[in-house]
Amino acid sequence: MDIMGALLKGEAPKITTEENDIIERLAFYLRRLEHRNAPDAAKDPQVFPVRPKDARPKKKVTYYLTKLIIQQLEKAQQKLAEAESEGIKLKISKSVIVETALRAALQELEAKGPRSRLHRILRDVCRRTKEAQPTAMTKPGEDVT
Repeated sequence: MDIMGALLKGEAPKITTEENDIIERLAFYLRRLEHRNAPDAAKDPQVFPVRPKDARPKKKVTYYLTKLIIQQLEKAQQKLAEAESEGIKLKISKSVIVETALRAALQELEAKGPRSRLHRILRDVCRRTKEAQPTAMTKPGEDVT
């Protein structure tokens, strides 16, 4: 297959989201290798400081959270910022907090399955949601008796 000819003719292959994620991940690791192998990096380790948010390639997603959870997340961020760890004040983003909490919960789910806290909590939430649903549907403005 003549890849260059196909690209010049405008017959570029369609890239799926999964393939794009792999490409982004490979590009990240290539940049990381370049930084490691740079001649100045060996002399001065502070040339390329690594922050938690730079650890892996990220993708923006949108999920909906209740106001209560958002408030609790903001309080957690403030508590972490006020706390000192080894004499250093931590500045942690909400994204890092959410990702760390999700990673911990999902690792436990993977390891323990139905015995994990996440599985039990979600089962209870689904049960309460099902119990709270009305048995009969009413039309808008109609009184429920």
